[in-house]
This record gives sequence, C-alpha cells and structure tokens, in this order.
Amino acid sequence: MDFPKLTFPLTVDFGDTEYWVGDQGPFKYGAAVTAFFIGEDIGPVSNDGIPLMHELEHQLQTFGSHLQPYVRERAIDSDSFFYPEEQSVSNSMCFAFHVTGTNTGIMAERYTFSSLHDFLYVELGKAILRGNAPRQCRLCGRWFLHEQGDRAMYCERIAPGEESKTCREAGARVVFEKKIQDEETWKLYKRAYKKYYARYMKGNMSEADFKAWATQAAADRDAAIEQITPEIDAALKAQIIEQLREKLNRQ
Repeated sequence: MDFPKLTFPLTVDFGDTEYWVGDQGPFKYGAAVTAFFIGEDIGPVSNDGIPLMHELEHQLQTFGSHLQPYVRERAIDSDSFFYPEEQSVSNSMCFAFHVTGTNTGIMAERYTFSSLHDFLYVELGKAILRGNAPRQCRLCGRWFLHEQGDRAMYCERIAPGEESKTCREAGARVVFEKKIQDEETWKLYKRAYKKYYARYMKGNMSEADFKAWATQAAADRDAAIEQITPEIDAALKAQIIEQLREKLNRQ
C-alpha cells in the first residue's frame, strides 16, 4: 500500500499492531518513515528534507541499533539517552474508539500532529518499540520496511541489471556463491551434489536414494560448518574436512 499525501493538522489513531491516518489504513508501523526515506512526497517539509532525514536516521541508530537495520556505520551519541527533552515533539493525545468494521472497533491512541516532523518522529519511535525499522537493501541501497522477525537484508524490488529477479532473490544467490567460494565445506558439498545429481539424471541412482543422500549430505555439511570455528586448530580443521569428504562420497 502506497503511503498517502498528508495534510496538517493530522489525526492519527495508533493501535497495538497497526495505525490509521484519518479514515485511511491500516498501515504498518514504520511505513511512513520508510516512504519518506525512499523519497516519496508524503507531506510538506522545510528545505529539501535532508536535515529531517538525518535526524530520523540518528533516532533510528540510537534507539533501534539492536535491530541492526544499517548499511552505514556511525558512532552513537550517548547524549541522546540522557537529554530526551531535546528530541521532544508537540502533539495532543487522547484515547478514542476507532471503528474497524460494522459494529466493531478498537481502543486507540488518537494523536493530532501539526507537522510532518512530529508525526514521523512518533511513528518511527512506535515502530522501533514493535521491532520494525527502515532498512537499506544491501544490493540496491534503497530503503525497505524491516518487520519484526524478518531477517532479510534485501528488498523485493527488481535487482539492478536484472529483468525479473528481485534483490532478495539475487542477493541470496550472491551470498550462496560467496559461501561456496569462501568455505571448503561448501565446495565439497557442491561438487558431491553435482556428481550424485548426474548419477540420478542418468538413471544410475533412484530418486529415493538421491533424496536420502541429499538430506544426509546437507546434515553432514551443516555439522561440519558448526565444528569449524575461527579459533579452530588447522590440523583439526583439515581432519573435519577430510571426514566430510568421505561422508559425502560414501555411496
């Protein structure tokens, strides 16, 4: 859902998991700030909006750093924790009954905002409290909404240089290929998989046997990866790799 163009004064009903702007919505927490970061014209802003973006990014990094939604790394200003009144906004709030359907509704916090700055500041704070935050795609660099529990580092827009593949699809492939290039365990697994898949395609291995091998091979691969830590002795690492080679080629 595209975020609407806002006019002020603005009335917003905040519920537990979503909110409404007037009679429009519901919206996910963090949707408005993400739309603003993307560059959508969602409301009047002074100058070019860059100072407001920097202020919101600072708020995101200070209070949402545990969500790790960043590409850029910056030191956190500890003063932000001790002088919260310097980041205060102006608004009025009351409790209201927001109608969600015929004879149904919820209790909501009804805010009235006089500026886009105040609305975005509160919306981002409530998003962070719920585990949501804007995140920059690690492939194309554009912002997308990261929701609680979502571990994706890539957006779902068409990836640069692709006709139909999304950043999430292309990014996952890049990560997979990097693992194969960087980790001996993945190289062994990929070579063994190609060998046994070729046997299956030629009819020299049944589908049931191939699936059983693939399931066990993935388990053996993951077990080896867990054993190989950055601190592991070189001789022990070589032993684990050799054992994995034998397991992957046991048939």
